[in-house]
Amino acid sequence: MAYKSPVYHVIPVPIEKVRPNTYNPNAVAPPEMRLLYESIRADGYTMPIVCYYAKSQDIYVIVDGFHRYLVMKTSERIYDREHGMLPVAVID
Repeated sequence: MAYKSPVYHVIPVPIEKVRPNTYNPNAVAPPEMRLLYESIRADGYTMPIVCYYAKSQDIYVIVDGFHRYLVMKTSERIYDREHGMLPVAVID
């Protein structure tokens, strides 16, 4: 079987099953966060959140995309529009 990059298998995951990692400070200035919100509001999610799956806890831990996750976590409008589902690319 040929290798297939995770980006070709993006899955919808309930945001409640997604957790930030504990090793990244994840700091972004408020103007940039506002721009990210406006981009997601206007265009939707155009990039998946990259996570690994922690089977023992049945959660997805963010490797990349914390701020895209945070937009949904803090915006009822985005959460409702996306039905609480984040696009996730799972890596090993």
